[in-house]
Amino acid sequence: MEYLDDDRAALPRRPRRRRRSGILSTIAGLIIVGVLAAAGIWVARNPQPIIDQVTVWQYEPDAVIAAHVERLQLSDHGRFLYYASQPVVSSGDAFTDQCPIDHNEQEFGVLGCYVHSDKTIHLFDVTDPRLDGAEEVVAAHEMLHAAWDRMGDGERERLTTLLEAEFEVLVDDPEFAKRMDFYARHSPGQRANELHSIIGTEVANLSAELEEYYSQYFVDRAIVTNLHASSYAVFVELQEQADAIVSQLEALKASVEADYASYTAGYDELNSDIEEFNERAESGFYTEQGFTLARARLVARGQELDALYASITARVDQYDALTAELETVNETAAQLYRGLNIGGEIEGEVAPG
Repeated sequence: MEYLDDDRAALPRRPRRRRRSGILSTIAGLIIVGVLAAAGIWVARNPQPIIDQVTVWQYEPDAVIAAHVERLQLSDHGRFLYYASQPVVSSGDAFTDQCPIDHNEQEFGVLGCYVHSDKTIHLFDVTDPRLDGAEEVVAAHEMLHAAWDRMGDGERERLTTLLEAEFEVLVDDPEFAKRMDFYARHSPGQRANELHSIIGTEVANLSAELEEYYSQYFVDRAIVTNLHASSYAVFVELQEQADAIVSQLEALKASVEADYASYTAGYDELNSDIEEFNERAESGFYTEQGFTLARARLVARGQELDALYASITARVDQYDALTAELETVNETAAQLYRGLNIGGEIEGEVAPG
């Protein structure tokens, strides 16, 4: 028979811990179910972050795409958005199938596009070394379209106000205004979206608020704006050359036309005076000294007109040489524009997408 101590036997029986644990487990289970339900509702309403994350996990950038990120010095968030858009570099039909070109817009070419329906980026393969940096700028431009696509309405409204303020500074630039007109025709309703990409990649000096905003995509935004400036500089230089040549051609044309009119009028007058001189000489009008002096004057006038004609001929040759030089400049520009998926000459404009 087992003996029990009286004090110990008198102690109240302790409740079983198992019952309390079951209650806590039930409560915890209900909390977890509630959290999971709330998370499920949030995911159902906001699937894009999950889709983006899975896409980035599965996406394997090739060397070209990885080089874009490295050269642009995209931030972690900028790189994430770029990779989430599964960027592809191509040319020819493979590119135009994704980014169609309006052949009625001969002044403009398409270098890239962000396809909203499947949230992908397509870039034109820029291979001309004289256009170094252009492809990277377009990559950054399209990445910012991806950012805008994922943005809430409130943030878009805030940014639109800031972007329109920057637009007012740029609107006096005729090339910028022409480009925005192009976007208005081909991307109606996307003005703020386009300003968001253009200003973020091409305008060096922005308000402090916009600089802070863009810093979430770029470690140093000056890298992309410098690339834009350097890749565009070749066209600025060619345009300056073309403008200088055209100015010279216009001046030469005006002087040649004016001097040729003087030359023909002068020779008509000289021939009339020579005819009169001959008639007078035959009639014995002149003394020997008068004849010599009159004849010398006619010969001098003829020599002046011949010199004027030689000058005109030289300027015509110069005009022809400058015309050939302008053709060379335009051919160089045409080569570069073809490298940017544009047909045409020096007047072309680049539309990143």
